[in-house]
Parts: sequence; structure tokens; C-alpha cells
Amino acid sequence: MKRFWIASVFLVLLAAAGYIFWNGRPGKTPPGQPPLVEIKSAALEEIKTEFNRASDRVRVIALLSPT
Repeated sequence: MKRFWIASVFLVLLAAAGYIFWNGRPGKTPPGQPPLVEIKSAALEEIKTEFNRASDRVRVIALLSPT
């Protein structure tokens, strides 16, 4: 009986990971939201300009890492 529960939990986690992988691919944003930006050294000046241009609104810079 214990093996059944362990296998069931494993399958549920595997299904959830598969769903996230196929439906939550990086680079996709919801409709109406600006696309994600990959920061490269050449793009830093553009990011700085856009950040400063929006000084009258709330601004968020999110740095995400897989670790």
C-alpha cells in the first residue's frame, strides 16, 4: 500500500512538472503584458533609459535564476 502512495505522488508531481514545462515556457507572457527581456550587456543602456522614463509609475526589475 505504501508503494501505491509513493507512486501516486510521483506521478502527480511528474504531471505537474510536464504541465508547467509545456504551458509555462520561458518567453511567454499573458496578453496585454510586455514581452520578457533577456538582459545582455548591449541592452543595459536601453533598460536604464526605459526604467528612468517610467519614473512616474511603479517599476520592478526581477532577476530570476534557476539556482
